[in-house]
Amino acid sequence: MPSTLSFDIGGTKIAYGIVRDHAPSDIIAAGSVPAQPQGSSLAAEFDKAVGVALSVAREAGIEPDRIGVGAPGIVRGPHGTILRSGPTVPGWQGTIIEDIIARYTHAPVACHNDVRIWAFGEHTFGAGRELPGRVVYLSLGTGVGGAIVDNGELQTGTTGSTGEFSELLVADLRGMADRVENTCSGNSLARYYNVLAAQPDFAGRIAWDHPPGPNDLSLPEIMQRYHNDDRLAFDVIDGNMRGFGRALAGLAFALDIDGIVIGGGVGGLGEPVLGALRAGFAQWTVDSAQRLPIVASKLGRLAPLVGAAAYAREFAATTS
Repeated sequence: MPSTLSFDIGGTKIAYGIVRDHAPSDIIAAGSVPAQPQGSSLAAEFDKAVGVALSVAREAGIEPDRIGVGAPGIVRGPHGTILRSGPTVPGWQGTIIEDIIARYTHAPVACHNDVRIWAFGEHTFGAGRELPGRVVYLSLGTGVGGAIVDNGELQTGTTGSTGEFSELLVADLRGMADRVENTCSGNSLARYYNVLAAQPDFAGRIAWDHPPGPNDLSLPEIMQRYHNDDRLAFDVIDGNMRGFGRALAGLAFALDIDGIVIGGGVGGLGEPVLGALRAGFAQWTVDSAQRLPIVASKLGRLAPLVGAAAYAREFAATTS
């Protein structure tokens, strides 16, 4: 039975699993390895992960027909050349995914940015099945990433950056403009709360990547306070997300979008995030987009591996 070995490369772990063609949304022989243990690099650990994952697959009697990979950074697909990467994955830029995999197997490879891969899976098997036309996918997690799927086709562009929404300017709860990654990622929401709890009148830029203090609360702890009617927790989540919703209203009008899907750890917080996004969007959108759906991801944590397999089934044969 034909199958794909899928990888989801993250900053803290590298997940893998087998997806059989006849069950394209099911994962078997799954596992993970650390991504960046002290003294090593992401490329070196991915090299190890390929060997481990293939051994697990072969022990289960499976020889993968193709390899699908979601990787962080600006990625030129389908061979998987890392054109640019951020400070969270040092030394990753310049890595060629296909070359690493070729040390272990001659199976064809298809690789793309991890959020694009998530979106491809979500569009094929999740929320996107009910959203025709041009759909924006946004992953709100440690950072902010995205993708655009237009009539079923994942958009890439000449540089591979289509869907990189991290530089979109949005208004925070104080009305100050900043990058959306600095205001709506998980790290930034926690940072906003902790800074404003200590200095309620702080009027400067709140750096999302500032190291947390020993007494800083995590985002899950802040959300507990949100649900216990903590006013500052509400103001940070609701205010920053409404600002993002306003920016999305402009984006939807400019690109004539038919739907928006929200995923990632922050997106998984549910109504506090989605409700605020929808409210900001509705307040600032044009009449023609008032009913544009803004919905949550349906595939959850399985989406990256499912998406990597779906992407490989369509594009891996062209890489050999």
